[in-house]
Amino acid sequence: MSRGRSAPRPRVLLFWRDSAAIDPLRAAPPEPPVVSDMYLPIPCTVQPEQVREYPYAALLPDGLRERLTAWDGGAAEHPRYQADLSLAPGWKVGGHANWSLTDPYPVDCEACGAAMTLTFTAASSDWHGPHCTWRPSEEPPTASPDTVGVQIGRGYALHVFRCPESYEHPAATAMQ
Repeated sequence: MSRGRSAPRPRVLLFWRDSAAIDPLRAAPPEPPVVSDMYLPIPCTVQPEQVREYPYAALLPDGLRERLTAWDGGAAEHPRYQADLSLAPGWKVGGHANWSLTDPYPVDCEACGAAMTLTFTAASSDWHGPHCTWRPSEEPPTASPDTVGVQIGRGYALHVFRCPESYEHPAATAMQ
């Protein structure tokens, strides 16, 4: 994958292990040999929740995309497909990539050419603005959307893709 590589991004390595073969948890996580503070999360708790996402609008079939464009052009008070309904912001496992900086492009495995699958997204913020529909309802209105303290580029997200053919093939990334 060569498109969209103008900005530096963190090096990503994925390791697949059998949970039954993992030793007891360590008291402290291992330190990598080089750490950039902008990619080092602040200590926090993980509160996972399952949400339903839908693909980036440009990847939808033509007829559906046209209907959504017409619907999005309606009343200002109703939610927008792209910003409010389809793509959850923040850190996530799986889901769909938000191609907000470039047009969507294929992310193919450099080892075998297979279309890769979005595995993980690390984002610079957990939600967008005070009225974002993805903002957790338990967060007070004054809460910061920057709960992890990681800065990807100029406030972007880093999408990590894996090859569906082999876990041994290298991961690919896209910063959007």
